Amino acid sequence: MPRYSDERKAAVLKKLLPPMNRSVASVATEEGISDVTLYSWLKLCRQDGVPV
Repeated sequence: MPRYSDERKAAVLKKLLPPMNRSVASVATEEGISDVTLYSWLKLCRQDGVPV
């Protein structure tokens, strides 16, 4: 299981969150990261109080 740097994670999340609001499937394909991983990152954002 690969580890992603905080910078990479932030850059990918930026694509998923407002104002870009891209789909998880499109970002997963573009970045080569599984959609399950992206959904778990979004879940962590919700828990931290970030509007998703």
